[in-house]
Amino acid sequence: VVVAGKDAHQNELLVKRYMRSQDVYVHADVHGAATVIIRNDAGGAVPPRTIEEAASFAVCRSKAWKAKLAGGTQAWWVHPSQVSKTPQAGEYLTTGSFVIRGKKNFVP
Repeated sequence: VVVAGKDAHQNELLVKRYMRSQDVYVHADVHGAATVIIRNDAGGAVPPRTIEEAASFAVCRSKAWKAKLAGGTQAWWVHPSQVSKTPQAGEYLTTGSFVIRGKKNFVP
């Protein structure tokens, strides 16, 4: 199952309440894009095709899609342990924004 937020509040809710350690977090490489979560009930490796389709979904739900600029927009995925609501010292995160720690895995 793949789920996505429609706005900042839903993105916040998905990450804080519903994302689990075996899931995959997917995001378009554009500010303000929807949070997309691949629910991984089996707990094993998520098939590459599922990640590719979720990445396409993330781009389609982004501002780049609405502005007809999605052709060059990439998406990436990370493990839930890399997603944090704790900003660096002196920074502030708005509702629905998250810090990604570590390597982003870009989807071709």
